[in-house]
Amino acid sequence: MTKKRGSTEIGTSPEEKVMPFWAHVSELASRLKVVIVALLITCSVTWLPMDSRGLLDPIRHYQPIMSVIMQRIRHDFLPSEATLIAGGLVDTIFVYMYLSVLIGVVLAYPIIAYEVYAYIRPALYPHERKHVSGYMTAFVGLFVFGLVMAYFLIIPITFRILVWFIESGGAVPLINIKDFYNWTLTLLLASGLFYTIPVFVVMLVQFRILPLGSISGWKRKITAYALLLIVLTIITPDPTPITASIILVPFILVFEASLLVAKRIDKGHKEETSQTYAVPVAQPATSKCRFCGGSMSPQSPFCTVCGKSQV
Repeated sequence: MTKKRGSTEIGTSPEEKVMPFWAHVSELASRLKVVIVALLITCSVTWLPMDSRGLLDPIRHYQPIMSVIMQRIRHDFLPSEATLIAGGLVDTIFVYMYLSVLIGVVLAYPIIAYEVYAYIRPALYPHERKHVSGYMTAFVGLFVFGLVMAYFLIIPITFRILVWFIESGGAVPLINIKDFYNWTLTLLLASGLFYTIPVFVVMLVQFRILPLGSISGWKRKITAYALLLIVLTIITPDPTPITASIILVPFILVFEASLLVAKRIDKGHKEETSQTYAVPVAQPATSKCRFCGGSMSPQSPFCTVCGKSQV
């Protein structure tokens, strides 16, 4: 039994689903409304006061959840010898807005992922739906892994090195609050997305867009890893290769594991191709006995049923 949302049938093959253009637009608009409402709610959560007194007397007691999160980030990442300063009147407000949107997107991610999947699901075959769910699970898992790497290793080490360079130059480490949270949130997001690259590599191999031979082979991989180390050293705020090496080593392990998955997929593709284009073996033709009508073997002149010779 198929389920319907609007005029879209779910559970049938793509050939059986024919939707007018405006039906697609209406479907997309309805799902975008759900996503926007979810984001408005999740982004507003961080502005709720920590104490109910903040609602009754906001001038003296209002402390949003956002401020507690910001203080925690400062405590975990900023070295004790550094001091945060507000370089402009609206710098802190900008950080509040930026962080609330980021946290709102993270909290609303399950709803966003479901709406995207539900929109494209009718156009997918059953085996393709299974692949999509697997890739989404892998994407979320590796994204969280990247966030954990950034939170506990990459960001603390990066800021400690930067503060050391400031002090070694005879300067006082006074860091603008806007720059600090900009770098912190950018490193968190970039690290999370960076570790999801293997998911897209396996996906490209799965859909036969990227040949496995172009990414396998130790010479190619060593060259690619060396170039990646140089690029990471340039784009990360740490001028030394320490942060880049911390990022690259776990990525290599994840990428090598993804190549094992890609090899299994590529092997399945080759077996499927060989079965599709296999030349059928010709079967020997059989004849009938002219006495009883039984089947005759081409290797013998005698009938297998009545035993009479045909010669």
